[in-house]
Amino acid sequence: MAIDLREGDYFATCQTGWVSRTILAVEKVKSLDGEARYSHCGIICDSKGKTFESRRRIEHAHINCYIGLPVIIARHKDMNAAAYQVGYDAIKHWDGAIYPVWRLGAYLLGVARFLHAYNLPVCSELVGEHAYAAGLSKWHGWGWNPDSLVDMWIDHKCYDVIYEGKWEGI
Repeated sequence: MAIDLREGDYFATCQTGWVSRTILAVEKVKSLDGEARYSHCGIICDSKGKTFESRRRIEHAHINCYIGLPVIIARHKDMNAAAYQVGYDAIKHWDGAIYPVWRLGAYLLGVARFLHAYNLPVCSELVGEHAYAAGLSKWHGWGWNPDSLVDMWIDHKCYDVIYEGKWEGI
């Protein structure tokens, strides 16, 4: 598939496991539009599809991990190499940290924005913190979930959705 990936693009996907289904259920209850289609997100680091995301660990992976799954990729209109690097420099210290599964309970209770013990982000908070540090968001990432990010990417004019569909790989 020919797609112009760039550093600083953001992506979201939906997997099929119980964690993903639980995240979707919580997102749907809390969603302003009553929908939730994406349960995971991350940051694209280069044109070859390298990603930085919070999975079992906060780590680098590849967008092709999501072949066959629904994927949406968005690009902020003001994202450039310098903004990407400032954002990445602010979050790279989390590389290798364990996924903060305990934070999922904070989302269920609606207090994730306020309670971020150990300062470890779930996937959407990692993306939100990157955007904040890059100067592309006036809000820190704490409390964001994949559905709220995707709604913002689709609804706000500062983002372009460059891909949405079943991911076939690059």
